[in-house]
Amino acid sequence: MSSKDDKKDSNPLSRLVEKIEDVVHDVIDPNDHERHRTEKHATHHQQESDERTQITVNVNVECCPSRPCSEGGSNGTNPPHGRTNHQTGTSDGSIDGGIGAPGSVIKIPQRPFSVWPGPRKGLSACAFLFIRATTGDTGTRPVVGNFWESPDIFISPGVHPDVAPPLPANLGGVAQANADNTVYAHVWNLGLNNAHALVEFYWFNPTLGFKEGNQHLIGFSYVDLDPRGGAHSHKLVKCPESWRAKYENGGHECLVVRASDSQTDPLSNPPWDASQNRHIGQRNIHVMTAAEAAAKPTLGIEIGPLFAAPAIVKVERADTVTMPWLHLATNNRHLLPGTGVPNGDVGLSPPIPSGAGLPNLGAVPNPRGAGLIGDSHGVTGDGMQVGFIATDGNPGAGNAHVYRVSGSQNGQSFGGYTIVILGN
Repeated sequence: MSSKDDKKDSNPLSRLVEKIEDVVHDVIDPNDHERHRTEKHATHHQQESDERTQITVNVNVECCPSRPCSEGGSNGTNPPHGRTNHQTGTSDGSIDGGIGAPGSVIKIPQRPFSVWPGPRKGLSACAFLFIRATTGDTGTRPVVGNFWESPDIFISPGVHPDVAPPLPANLGGVAQANADNTVYAHVWNLGLNNAHALVEFYWFNPTLGFKEGNQHLIGFSYVDLDPRGGAHSHKLVKCPESWRAKYENGGHECLVVRASDSQTDPLSNPPWDASQNRHIGQRNIHVMTAAEAAAKPTLGIEIGPLFAAPAIVKVERADTVTMPWLHLATNNRHLLPGTGVPNGDVGLSPPIPSGAGLPNLGAVPNPRGAGLIGDSHGVTGDGMQVGFIATDGNPGAGNAHVYRVSGSQNGQSFGGYTIVILGN
């Protein structure tokens, strides 16, 4: 092995990403993971032993980072103008005296609610909860990539939670409209303290950006998580309440899950933005067959609040290799659907007020030629929606068409919605 490879293997973050991916692979293909783990055992045995050497401190303090725009070592990119920033309070610097110093983490004086003993990187004794936004995610925020395609949110369609198994049989399951559905979330703790986490499950109408007041609570549960490296530092949590997806959206509403510990790792602002807040996972994915797509050619998507700043909404075709979530649809981490050959058009109707009737784009032979759709549109006000249509047709057995509708302000994405059409 080269010195470059040695340096890479000694990087704790690289090993942590490997561990997270191994855990997920174990869920999807236990036999494959066992073979993979046996091959790596001799090389990584000492490294894993070192990582499990830890001191667990029970902390009764709201341990949150003091960074104004990000956490977990992100690049500090500012959010779009007008949007809520990541707010976690300020630091009084008392952690600099050491974890046992008066006024630090253990011996706490009367500290104001919004003041923390130090930045997140100095509070390793606290819990560090998160729900992955993408594969390989370790909690760094803001997210770079399609953060609305969380691989940690699952559905058992047509099954009530009372009879649903601990693990959904099909990890790529899609909700059934007007039927009982069970929602699951894979929740992680990468901190060095135990967590007693509240896990909340919500649905939203199909939308790019979320805001307070539009959420619909499905249910909630509590879960105890070990510190990082423990056998139970991550768990699959089942929502105890049934989700009856609405018929008018074909059962394809957006799912949002939040995980927090009110004492050691509370939920911070913004409370619904999965791109900035590691406590939030988001699944804005619409999966349907080619027959279902043909039956409902126009899909309405809300744009969400713009906070007094203009935005651009656009649609793009995507290759299936850019969507790791599709591994869940095949239940095989080595197999993705192929990318269907484009043989039609894809576009968005201009924004119109939410609640207004969208045009029946499927009834027009050439909606682009008729001026009814475009690749992108500018939006300047709240309460607007667009209509999505794709006329590519059936991608064929073993293939899929993938389309991403996204909204951005000042060049930074604030939300998205992914449509997958599976061939047959």
